[in-house]
Amino acid sequence: MIKRLAPWFFLLLLLCIPQAARSQTASITGTVKDSTGAAVPQAKVTTHNRATSASRGTVTDDSGNYRITSLSPGNYYDVVIEKPGFKTVEYSLVALTVDRVQNLDATLAPSSVNEKVTVTGESVAPVDLNDAQIGNIVTSEQINSLPLVLRDPYQLALLSPGANASNSILGGLSVNGARERNNNFLLDGTDNNDADIPGLTLPQPGLASLNPDAVQEFRVITSNFLPEFGRNTGAVVDIVSRGGTNDLHSDLYWVGRYDALGARDFFNHQLNAPGQVVPKDAYRRNTLGGSTGGPPVRNKTFWFANYEGQRFSTTLTNNSVVPTEAFSRDNSLTQGHPST
Repeated sequence: MIKRLAPWFFLLLLLCIPQAARSQTASITGTVKDSTGAAVPQAKVTTHNRATSASRGTVTDDSGNYRITSLSPGNYYDVVIEKPGFKTVEYSLVALTVDRVQNLDATLAPSSVNEKVTVTGESVAPVDLNDAQIGNIVTSEQINSLPLVLRDPYQLALLSPGANASNSILGGLSVNGARERNNNFLLDGTDNNDADIPGLTLPQPGLASLNPDAVQEFRVITSNFLPEFGRNTGAVVDIVSRGGTNDLHSDLYWVGRYDALGARDFFNHQLNAPGQVVPKDAYRRNTLGGSTGGPPVRNKTFWFANYEGQRFSTTLTNNSVVPTEAFSRDNSLTQGHPST
């Protein structure tokens, strides 16, 4: 009985791992000063995740600097900076994306009463001043809004500057002229490359391909990689899967593609011979699935599940040169009688 329950217990344990345990995260850093430009030490900085109500806090050092790491990406945060004797500064709805260090500086004005200055997230420039790493983020809004014929979110990596679909026989992704095999694909911080030919993800990404409903966002890092990535000299494509929140969300979807709405294939001529009508090649692709997520224990534990199935059938018309009846008959008569 224990052996039978062991796999299910292990699966339940994996579902209970918090989002903060993911390898690829986001960070917030900045400097707190007063109205004269002097550093403000021991100022309290608190982050609040609106999706999960998770909070993290720290204080500024003697130079007024602070840094909060290992924040779950793809979420909106409220960042509060406060110290007695000064007005509180709050950054509201700050979007944090994977592999980015968001810089949030603050200037605290003296005040004898409890006052708050609120800065909206829209006014915060999404600029990483922490390093020289260059990359492009593909957000969940882009994944859900842009057309994906094969429902492959990795195709949106072509939105990054310098990224092109390779025209070689390997058919991968080339970034800044690098070979397809030089790319490095990560899924929630873990290696997601083919063991034999790494870096080839188009049209089917790596070892584990997620559909758009299971992807939160991903970043394509094109140059000046940080030491934590290493491995390859092409691009780093770091994808983050979706997770549960305090709100219960579910959805069902179905996508259909049929030959009735498409043209004939180039080789599928309507008339193969005078008076001979060739039927149109059949093409039927049905994609159906759903996703759901929520909180078993509110503000503490979250879960998310997704399923997608594909049903695909088609026929292809090909032209081939075959022996005529006369050739076949003559060839059968000469078998076993070599010429002299």
